[in-house]
Amino acid sequence: MTTDITTIVYSPIYSIGHWVGEIVAVIVQTISGVTLTGTIIDTVGLLTVLTVILVLAEIAKKIAWGIVTICWALIMIRIGMLMIGK
Repeated sequence: MTTDITTIVYSPIYSIGHWVGEIVAVIVQTISGVTLTGTIIDTVGLLTVLTVILVLAEIAKKIAWGIVTICWALIMIRIGMLMIGK
């Protein structure tokens, strides 16, 4: 059996999405009494996984910008020290 790179990459993501979708389906069923079908479970789960990835990317982006800002400030301080002669 041959497996290509897309199967290797997407299979765990789909599994996590399906698992998360089942959890969301249980929560929705507990709150509203509505039973969700299999296709909507996968869709909700994958959308939840995508949302978490985007939130984490946004947090990482803010951290990266903070580090870049601090580095530029340190470089400016160093240039100022060189201009003063220390």
